Amino acid sequence: MVSTIRRRISEHPVATFFVLTYALSWTAWSPLVFAEWWATWSPLLLASDTQTMVFIMIGGFGPLAAAALATWGIGDSVREWAGQILRWNVSVRYWAFALLFPAVAVVTASAVHIVVFDGQFDPASVSTLMLYPVLFVQVFLVGGGNEELGWRGFALPRLQRSYSALVASLLIGVGWFAWHLPLFVVAGSSQAGVPVYYYGLAVVALSVVFTWLYNETGGSVLLTMVLHASVNTGGILYLAGGAAALQTDLPNALYAAVFLLVALAIVAAYGPERLANVEVPISPSGSQR
Repeated sequence: MVSTIRRRISEHPVATFFVLTYALSWTAWSPLVFAEWWATWSPLLLASDTQTMVFIMIGGFGPLAAAALATWGIGDSVREWAGQILRWNVSVRYWAFALLFPAVAVVTASAVHIVVFDGQFDPASVSTLMLYPVLFVQVFLVGGGNEELGWRGFALPRLQRSYSALVASLLIGVGWFAWHLPLFVVAGSSQAGVPVYYYGLAVVALSVVFTWLYNETGGSVLLTMVLHASVNTGGILYLAGGAAALQTDLPNALYAAVFLLVALAIVAAYGPERLANVEVPISPSGSQR
């Protein structure tokens, strides 16, 4: 029985990963998605803000848990897979990109909002800089960075065995976006009130950027974790209203447009096959093609 399951997983590792990811995360989020329905039966079942955040964070570990289970199921080394987060010794320019690119993107988008579309500069967006390091660490550990051993650490190298880096990026981007969909109906989530179409465009475009960083650094999941944390934290720096502004159409459209332009520039500069100037990793060990 076990050998049969492992053979099936080995035949379809990425599909297994996505099914497990959705099953684990969406199960954790289901009490929030159906909170109002449950509340009609008993007001005691209506989740508090704290409970909402706990359930969201638990579900956020779905990609990591799914990748660990799939890696074990295939018979690959779980230690080798997890070891990708220890690849820190890469050029400083990649560290700088992972840390600063999202901030530059959000400031650029908000500057266009102010200059071109007559947006109003909000000084409060500058004062939030003091909160940035604390929020960054939180997001790195439990608010997005923890997903990366799944999306990039497991799915990406395996998809790149059969597809170009661009196609692999788009497949992951669509799956990554769809994974978030339940959160759009959960009050108190980061996605609540955000225009879903611009969010989807931004996530798919960012998937290309993440692939470039992963490939260029020889498979450093650590750097993609840093980039993920920077992206999720960067919204507070929006100069025309802070993170709250990113729940309206225009700021989201501008933000997504910046990510899309960067993704297109990467494809043009590096080519769709590898999205990098080096051979691409096709396994957690860093082996390449």
